[in-house]
Amino acid sequence: MQQLRSLDHATVFVTGASGFIGSHLVDALLQRHCTVHCLVRRTSDLSWMDRTKVQIHFGDLEGSFSLEKCLQKTDYVFHCAGLTIAKTRQEFFRVNATACKNLYEQCVEYGKHLKRIVHISSLASVGPAEPDSPVNENTPTRPLTYYGKSKLAGEEIALKFSSSLPLVILRPPVVYGPREVNFYAFIDALAKGWNLKLGPDNRVLSLIYVADLVQAMLLAATHPSSGGGVYFITDGNCYRWNDLVQIASKILKVHPRSIRIPDGLLTFAGLMLEFISIYQKKAPLLDSQRIIDIRQSTWTASSKKFFDRFEFQPKYDFQRGLEETVNWHKKQSDR
Repeated sequence: MQQLRSLDHATVFVTGASGFIGSHLVDALLQRHCTVHCLVRRTSDLSWMDRTKVQIHFGDLEGSFSLEKCLQKTDYVFHCAGLTIAKTRQEFFRVNATACKNLYEQCVEYGKHLKRIVHISSLASVGPAEPDSPVNENTPTRPLTYYGKSKLAGEEIALKFSSSLPLVILRPPVVYGPREVNFYAFIDALAKGWNLKLGPDNRVLSLIYVADLVQAMLLAATHPSSGGGVYFITDGNCYRWNDLVQIASKILKVHPRSIRIPDGLLTFAGLMLEFISIYQKKAPLLDSQRIIDIRQSTWTASSKKFFDRFEFQPKYDFQRGLEETVNWHKKQSDR
């Protein structure tokens, strides 16, 4: 796309650069010969980052870490940092909300050359949809979990700065692809022959493949019609869970055995994992907050506003995206 050329050789600052979405974004920026500044924690896993090609800054946004050196000559900021799993409400809000305030205050102070800031939020900030009625940008927000509420709080902070910063907010649904762990746990279980049925049988959801999300982020940063605002970004489809299982099973060449996990057992498992996590550093993959999400029947959103404004067309539906993901994981396991 013509407008993406403005990114070539630009100076870019990325938060959450070591994470799933952030690392794919950094790869795309390096392909455009950008000077990329990455803010990461000292405890972050840098496996997907080529430290010889990026400038790494160790710190976090929740404290008093100064971004002056990162932002002085920066053209674009991509705020990808965030927590999807945490032990407490306070932890979610500290990383997904308070950190936004610290970031944007420093963008105002030091970001004199900023052309655009892309803030990554989530469908969870709005909450589930009604059956056959995907949410859109006019849908009232009603997040259900600490994660969703903290992402909404981050959005609200970002919007307060939008009058003084060139800021646009993207709300993706479930994002999947190489390097992702949580959604791939479902695929891995299928590969081993198990279709673990959690929540309602009639679940419907929106998805986006990570490469499409990254392209949407780059477009939002450079398109002359960005003009701020909030947008949902999906692959344009709504998928029934049972159809996803069939597509994945065909790709994996398996005939999985379906096992229904009763709600009571699911709740018990979540509570037990929460209790065990008290004595561990990491938050559990399944807890009472995640179960709230699982019990919803419809997590869908309309990307019409984004598609129309930016003339964007995703390249990956679920089948193609999952084939890419499975092939990547196979190559990793063969190493």
